[in-house]
Amino acid sequence: MTSEQLAKAIGHMINSLESRIIGVGAAQYDKGSRQKIEDKSIDQVLDEALEEIDDLLVYLSWARIRTQKVRANLKDLT
Repeated sequence: MTSEQLAKAIGHMINSLESRIIGVGAAQYDKGSRQKIEDKSIDQVLDEALEEIDDLLVYLSWARIRTQKVRANLKDLT
């Protein structure tokens, strides 16, 4: 992968994130000139941040397990 290809792939990911913010994110969080998160207390923001971190760790663990299984399957093919 060239640097240009890597940059393009990252740009594609950023476009995908922007689409989520403008699409489903706007439907859930947009309050006109503000986002719902801006009106939450710091305790609410921190609680939700911890929940999101927990979810991310679960997804990362799952991705690691899945990657190990794929790796094992590829070794079996060689």
